[in-house]
Amino acid sequence: MSRKTKDIKIGLFVLAAAGLLVAGLLAFGLRDLFQKHYYFETYVPGDVAGLSVGSTVLVHGVPVGKVTRVSFTWTEYPQYRSHAVLVVAEINPGTFPGSNWEEQKRYLQTQIHNGLRARIQGQGITGTSMLALEHVDPKRFPPLSVPWQPRNFYIPSAPGQFKDIVQQVEIVLEKLAAIDFPGLGASANSLLGELRHTNNQIKILLDETTTTLASGNLPALFETTDRTLAQLRETSANLNELIGDLRRYPAGFLFGQAPARPESLQGQPHR
Repeated sequence: MSRKTKDIKIGLFVLAAAGLLVAGLLAFGLRDLFQKHYYFETYVPGDVAGLSVGSTVLVHGVPVGKVTRVSFTWTEYPQYRSHAVLVVAEINPGTFPGSNWEEQKRYLQTQIHNGLRARIQGQGITGTSMLALEHVDPKRFPPLSVPWQPRNFYIPSAPGQFKDIVQQVEIVLEKLAAIDFPGLGASANSLLGELRHTNNQIKILLDETTTTLASGNLPALFETTDRTLAQLRETSANLNELIGDLRRYPAGFLFGQAPARPESLQGQPHR
């Protein structure tokens, strides 16, 4: 075989390899170009730390898409002064029931009514986050009302699970701090004093009853009995009021005062 023939074969091999490479790139590129993409957007009032373009979108833990844009609502909708973070994401066709995007949007609208929300979900120690579509209580997390017409299908957001737990703890601590524990203690002391007084009155009534029966003065006995019964009714009403306070604020009788807020939560802003 001559050198010229070898050069021709090598050249043809190189051209064939280059052609296959170009064809593969075009095939994948064209497929991605002509493939349908379904987009939705959500608005997060708080921070979106760890979420960025390319972050995974999950449905029941299954990856179904990715985040394509993270911006601010006032950038996308400048005519409105809304302080929220705009998150746009794409999901794979066929993620939800329906033969096309319109049918899937109708299905999603029903799920939103039943509590479907977009939540930022952390990935542990990596510091990155994902966007998870999960069902929550729609009464606790109603959809955020927006004055503009969203450019993409709108899925409301809900706080992440960790942030929700922190908020609930802060709410409980605020309610405990608002309880008038000293007032409850004063009410209890007052009631005990009334009970002692009533007990003394009962003893006096018994003594007077014995004396009256011995003397035969029944009208005086009836008057004393009526007076004591009135005092018993008043004491019973006060006791019922104290029991109601005890049921509402049992911690006051255990701690004597409102429990202190944990240091890790003091001074943090409410979201």
